[in-house]
Amino acid sequence: MGFAFKSGAIIPGLLMLPNVAWLLFPAPDAVIREAIPTALAIAENVSRVVVLALPCFYALDLRRRHAALAVVGMVLALFLYYAAWIRYFAGGGDPALLSASLVGIPAPLALAPIALLTISSYAIASRWMLVAALVFGAMHIWSSTLSN
Repeated sequence: MGFAFKSGAIIPGLLMLPNVAWLLFPAPDAVIREAIPTALAIAENVSRVVVLALPCFYALDLRRRHAALAVVGMVLALFLYYAAWIRYFAGGGDPALLSASLVGIPAPLALAPIALLTISSYAIASRWMLVAALVFGAMHIWSSTLSN
């Protein structure tokens, strides 16, 4: 791999595509999330904004050593994420599919984006992104377990 994108904005862009589809084509039975503590909801949402905004300020440098491995990991995480969303849409928007395991991976809609964001911290060479992805991961998994 011998190139760099001027912005890592492609990372949150690819991650948000299924969410846009979810907003445009809501399921017949709207998903009702259980009440989660306000402090957790705020922490999760703030960390979500940070991990989606940070890549926009960094270059996605695929010339780095081991960049190919990072790209493979990111593609696999994105593939798992898209597969889970496709299963959800193909299943008629059944809320149980949002947290059901896929190929033995529990809660792929929670774990796959965290994996993608964590691995992407290497591709954009940002320790801040790594910390933000880990914080978001902890908040998102905690929130997801409470709402299931």
